[in-house]
Amino acid sequence: MKTLEGRIRDILFILAESDVPITTNYIGEKLSLSSRTIIRQMDEIEEYLSEHNFQLIKKPGYGIEIGGGAKEKNRLMELIEEEKISRKYSPEERQMFILMELLKNKEAIKMYRFRSELNVTEGTISSDLDVIEKILKEQNINLIRKPGLGIYIKGSESQLRRLILNLLYENNLQNQIIDILIYDLYSEDNIPPNTEEYKLSNMILDIIDRNTLREIENIVSEFIFKKNIEFNDNQFLSLIIHLALVVERIKSGDEIKIDKYNLINLKENTEFDVANKLTKEIEDHFKIEIPEDEIGYITMHLLGTKKYFQKDNSNWDGFFIDNYRIIKTAKSMIKLIEEEIGMDLIEDERLLIDLSIHLEPAIKRILLGMEIRNPLLEEIKENYSHIFNLSAKASKIIEEEFHIDVPEAEIGYIALHIGGAMERMKNHKYRVLVVCPSGIGVSRLLATKVNRRFQNIDIIGHVSAMDVKNYDPNMWDFIVSTAPLSIDLDKWVLVNPLFLEKDVENIEKIMEKSLLKDEETNSETHYSKNFRDDIIQNINYSRAILQVLDNYKYNVIKISDYEELIDTIPKIYLEDEKNYSALVEDILNREKLGQIILDESNAMLIHCRTDTIEELQFGIIKLYNPLNIQETNIEIVIVLLAPISIDAEYIEIMGYITESIFRDKIIKDMGEEEIFQMINMVLGDFYNNKSKRRI
Repeated sequence: MKTLEGRIRDILFILAESDVPITTNYIGEKLSLSSRTIIRQMDEIEEYLSEHNFQLIKKPGYGIEIGGGAKEKNRLMELIEEEKISRKYSPEERQMFILMELLKNKEAIKMYRFRSELNVTEGTISSDLDVIEKILKEQNINLIRKPGLGIYIKGSESQLRRLILNLLYENNLQNQIIDILIYDLYSEDNIPPNTEEYKLSNMILDIIDRNTLREIENIVSEFIFKKNIEFNDNQFLSLIIHLALVVERIKSGDEIKIDKYNLINLKENTEFDVANKLTKEIEDHFKIEIPEDEIGYITMHLLGTKKYFQKDNSNWDGFFIDNYRIIKTAKSMIKLIEEEIGMDLIEDERLLIDLSIHLEPAIKRILLGMEIRNPLLEEIKENYSHIFNLSAKASKIIEEEFHIDVPEAEIGYIALHIGGAMERMKNHKYRVLVVCPSGIGVSRLLATKVNRRFQNIDIIGHVSAMDVKNYDPNMWDFIVSTAPLSIDLDKWVLVNPLFLEKDVENIEKIMEKSLLKDEETNSETHYSKNFRDDIIQNINYSRAILQVLDNYKYNVIKISDYEELIDTIPKIYLEDEKNYSALVEDILNREKLGQIILDESNAMLIHCRTDTIEELQFGIIKLYNPLNIQETNIEIVIVLLAPISIDAEYIEIMGYITESIFRDKIIKDMGEEEIFQMINMVLGDFYNNKSKRRI
């Protein structure tokens, strides 16, 4: 007897429930399908109805209905309910179903069970097992087929967990897990499992109980809040999945083992104590006992979020990744790729910072033996093979520096950063000058926000309102300013320093008015200067850099409030006490225009132009007790001071430091010498790039 597929069953139900003729359009709307799709199913509908002695009445202009009145329609509904529902599974779904059943069952499973549940031949099941065997071999797991006994898999607990996690991430099921944490996917209002609408790919999620996921999420959320632990979204989700899998596997009597020597080293970290406390809360909640080996793996997740950590192939003592080393590595990678493609990627100010921030946790995970997964890997390799190959070559620098093997998944992520920079370099169209009252801080931060919103804008300079006149108008297409300017209204746009949505709209309008220059026209070629001007500019850059390096100051201070902080700054940067009050007044006048808070790095920027100094002053103040300013706990204060009368090159240097170093979390955990080395490197890059442009 012919069995019903889900869609045919649904159409018949709609026909049986209707008291009047209905159209294929109506049926399609009810099922979120096109009328053409419904029409294609009608041959099977009529065949089924004819086989069971029903009459399908067609009324042109009105629609179709089941003949015989309510009695026949009730008979059809009863028949549908009793009918065995079949589903045509794809090979991938069959294989996933079989694999999940093998993972969930410790005992051997007979072949006939799969054959019966999937409604296919024994030969088809055997072919599916051949595919599954190849998948398992990649994880060093064996598929055992024993006649008379059945089928089962054999592997260590760590190998089986790695397989489960790979299946989760390769099938992009982490998004479904996020949905589970937010709401119940299978509430009474939604479609329950084990119906024809239930995808077999969701069998992967059935390995982890949904309630366990939610309960783990609640425990971890509360724990990290109390302990003030920072996770990004990926780290948080990864830990939730890991812990939920631990709970489910322990409930099933499966425990993981870790190398005893590695466990001893892990226990020396403070993160092991944190992991132990988290474990206690999970044990109390689920009424289970979690062995010490499991705590070791939880420790590894926590270590992956730490700024500094110790590890060596033989001994974890005496080695740590610091930010300077990371950034030096990223810089070397960029230079290698530059030589290959002939493009000055170092001019893309986002690349060095973004790549450095990405590499730090990636290298930690590799050193700790944690897997890096990249669901876009195959697409990257296929569609961007040249960039992938360049990134693979650049990754050798990481391998040599840190004595690790960089997996293809990580190379794929590096390729995304490199490819993004290459696209930005190719697509710059609008040359924009950013202006603020002082030209030191706000213009740089505003430029960062503009660049993040508009990929087709090239910021060619950051200046004060009084210095705009020193720039050749042919250099830029328009100006973005936080202060009113006395120039042609069609050449500039006034924006709020916070960069509001209406500012975005105003920039879009001025972009429409602005005439694009030839792509051959480059901002570096518009300086109407002679050789003497080049020499003067070069001298100014050199002097400005020397002043920054010579006057760099690093202090750790204990203060009670914002006023005390402002009063302390003159004591650090001035020798003559008579000028203290004047500098405080200059700082406060600048602060009235708006405080600059870098909430991503818990930092604030204090800057002004003042007559109380004769040279550029730059420094870092780390606060022993954080200050709460604008709902941000300020731990770092960046001080930039410049004389009132100063050439544009000096202001450009100060602004470059602001943007290059402090717009992200790069310096949050760096010490005095590390920051100084960072400044050296950043200023060296700046000077070399300027020199290169003048050649």
